Amino acid sequence: MALTVKDILELPCGQKMTLLAGERGLARPVVTVEIADYEFDPDVEYDTSAEMEPNGFIITSFLFAKDDSALILESVKQMYEIGMACVAFKKIIYEDLPPEVMAFADEKGFPVLSMEKDLWFEKITFEIMYAVQFDDKVYLSEEKIESMLSGSMSRSELGIILKGISLKLQPFVTVVYIPGSNLDADRLLRSFYLLKGFHSKGLMIRYGNSLFLIITSQRSDFKSHDLIRQEAMELLGMGPDLLMGMSDVHPYNELDQAFRESWQCGIASAAERKPFDRFGQIGMYRVLLPALENSETVAFAKALLDPLEESADLRETAHAYVDAGGDIAKAAAAVHVHQNTVRYRLGRIRERTGLVGQTDSELFMQLKTAIAIERANAASYKNDHRKIRKEKDLH
Repeated sequence: MALTVKDILELPCGQKMTLLAGERGLARPVVTVEIADYEFDPDVEYDTSAEMEPNGFIITSFLFAKDDSALILESVKQMYEIGMACVAFKKIIYEDLPPEVMAFADEKGFPVLSMEKDLWFEKITFEIMYAVQFDDKVYLSEEKIESMLSGSMSRSELGIILKGISLKLQPFVTVVYIPGSNLDADRLLRSFYLLKGFHSKGLMIRYGNSLFLIITSQRSDFKSHDLIRQEAMELLGMGPDLLMGMSDVHPYNELDQAFRESWQCGIASAAERKPFDRFGQIGMYRVLLPALENSETVAFAKALLDPLEESADLRETAHAYVDAGGDIAKAAAAVHVHQNTVRYRLGRIRERTGLVGQTDSELFMQLKTAIAIERANAASYKNDHRKIRKEKDLH
């Protein structure tokens, strides 16, 4: 974890805070902010250990303890036991805390901070979560994401990322790639960092106009990870019909592989204009997408498809035939012609492409591969921020 209580004290809001006890705990990590003014009230039914995320920066006025200062020590003990980073209280009800609270904080290394009265809870929340987001962005910059997507990241560099990001990684991870054509990435990113109760499960990072969502869990089954993905999409108001790509489940130290798989799954979904639930379902795209770096791959597709460019009917029929899985009747229905017309056009396609001696199944496989390469290349270019940035630089 990169951001610590000590780092918070160096923020503008931290300049209006004073460390009262628990100095040994200034290195405790902070990943979120929790506001607590009733949660530790013994008369309120609230499961703090279930509802509050560990490593939270707790801000409070101790309103729940205004008639009984003994409740302060009990609440601070609970905060420590559930793994909170520290507690900062606004000096409205209490100017000072009981000495037993200070003694406990010093013994456990649990920072207790006081805040000036003109420091608003909303300002603290915004500044801390912005700092956490900025810190994550440093560890997962676009350059580092590109290194993972290309497979060129070293193990040592990946290790720094695994230790530096705010998400405490569980044994298993998946990554979700969300293409950015219709996204308000800034709004979604801000909303994500303000989500309550989610920061122990996932981390969202921007890549160009797109987003990556890292999901982590104790469990290795895909269903558990997908349920977390669905929860995030629902909390962020993202529709179920949004095309995205999700990796298979990996050990956390294979995060780079999960990034590559999610991106490739998203590209395959864009190419086929249909969702693939996970990387393991994308079929031939597992081979085609890495092969796009080889100029011969695209040259193969162009050699087959360029001769059809002058005839819209032939090109439309070729695509319909492939999308129909080689079924002539379905292809004919798709382009609104008779089956014999499709057969006639396939004959012309054979002539133009030099595949005259090919059987129907051989013709289908050649066309399917060429069209898949063409679609994958177009989708890859559209969603590859490296290429988009280079194109802008040229202009």
